Amino acid sequence: MKLHLTTLALLFAAACHADNIVNLAATGLPSTLENGDYGSSGETYNGFALATINGVPNQLIICDDFTHDTPVPSGNMIYDLSTMGGSDPLADVRFTGGNMVQNYDEAAVLVWQLYEYVETTGSKALANTITDYQYALWNIFDPYSSTGNPDGVQVNANQVALQSEALNLVQTQAATLAATAYAEVRIYTPDPNGGSTGSQEFFGVVPLPEPGTWSLAAGALLIALSLHLRRELRKRQAS
Repeated sequence: MKLHLTTLALLFAAACHADNIVNLAATGLPSTLENGDYGSSGETYNGFALATINGVPNQLIICDDFTHDTPVPSGNMIYDLSTMGGSDPLADVRFTGGNMVQNYDEAAVLVWQLYEYVETTGSKALANTITDYQYALWNIFDPYSSTGNPDGVQVNANQVALQSEALNLVQTQAATLAATAYAEVRIYTPDPNGGSTGSQEFFGVVPLPEPGTWSLAAGALLIALSLHLRRELRKRQAS
């Protein structure tokens, strides 16, 4: 049987990228449901959703992509896996061009900080704080513009401040981030040949084993996160 050239091309592409392709099924929605100003009008699902990735259930993923949609449950979707480092960083991400590297670095910090916050606080995690991180993340790649992107996300002062803090860490703590946030974050992008290109791009976190010196390497980031969370708690208690 002869194969059409298009079929051969797809098979060649799959062979080249087989080690970067995953099966991803979104299985559970985030528990935080509110808009960027913490109300119910135009509310969105914010924070980590659940997914089964390559057969492993209950993986935490969060979308960086405000304008696309993903049905939940989604069934199996073909996604490309990208990492922040290695020989081919950000190989198959969605938002290319311009400040791509800085944008994904900043996004990785926000995702990693939110993951640490949720893991540390558990059921006491504040819905508004989760929403702040989600909207700050969306604002990196889908910022509102009345002319250029009228469907983009609009953010408040808290969310802008989170973005600024993340960018400052990107610019001042590169070595620490390489050993923590960048090493643990993964990016899942719909594969162009997988039939799910209308779905969202996601970040996930795969924690590294904790070595004895981890607290020294990550100290600056954890202190920054702790200070931010304390400020948030004081603001919530005063309001």
